[in-house]
Amino acid sequence: MSNRINKLYYCRHCGNEVSFVKDGGGKIICCGEEMIIKKEGFNSEE
Repeated sequence: MSNRINKLYYCRHCGNEVSFVKDGGGKIICCGEEMIIKKEGFNSEE
Protein backbone atom coordinates (compact mmCIF):
# COMPACT_ATOMS: atom_id res chain seq x y z
CA MET A 1 0.00 0.00 0.00
CA SER A 2 1.24 3.49 -0.85
CA ASN A 3 2.35 5.76 1.97
CA ARG A 4 0.70 8.71 0.15
CA ILE A 5 -2.87 7.48 0.66
CA ASN A 6 -4.98 9.53 3.11
CA LYS A 7 -2.45 12.38 3.17
CA LEU A 8 -3.35 15.97 2.36
CA TYR A 9 -1.30 17.77 -0.31
CA TYR A 10 -1.01 21.55 -0.64
CA CYS A 11 -0.09 23.94 -3.48
CA ARG A 12 2.29 26.68 -2.33
CA HIS A 13 1.06 29.04 -5.08
CA CYS A 14 -2.74 28.96 -5.15
CA GLY A 15 -3.61 27.16 -1.91
CA ASN A 16 -5.39 24.17 -3.50
CA GLU A 17 -5.55 21.13 -1.25
CA VAL A 18 -5.87 17.53 -2.45
CA SER A 19 -6.70 14.46 -0.38
CA PHE A 20 -4.88 11.43 -1.78
CA VAL A 21 -7.29 8.47 -2.09
CA LYS A 22 -5.71 6.21 -4.74
CA ASP A 23 -2.09 5.96 -5.85
CA GLY A 24 -1.70 5.68 -9.60
CA GLY A 25 2.04 6.32 -9.34
CA GLY A 26 2.06 9.82 -10.84
CA LYS A 27 3.12 13.13 -9.37
CA ILE A 28 0.58 15.55 -7.91
CA ILE A 29 1.05 18.78 -9.89
CA CYS A 30 -0.61 22.17 -9.44
CA CYS A 31 0.45 25.56 -10.86
CA GLY A 32 3.28 23.80 -12.70
CA GLU A 33 4.97 22.45 -9.54
CA GLU A 34 4.72 19.29 -7.48
CA MET A 35 2.41 19.69 -4.49
CA ILE A 36 3.77 19.19 -0.96
CA ILE A 37 2.36 17.23 1.98
CA LYS A 38 0.42 19.50 4.31
CA LYS A 39 1.74 19.02 7.83
CA GLU A 40 -0.57 18.67 10.81
CA GLY A 41 -1.32 22.04 12.38
CA PHE A 42 -0.25 23.96 9.25
CA ASN A 43 -2.51 26.87 8.32
CA SER A 44 -2.23 27.83 4.63
CA GLU A 45 -3.37 31.40 5.43
CA GLU A 46 -0.38 32.11 7.73
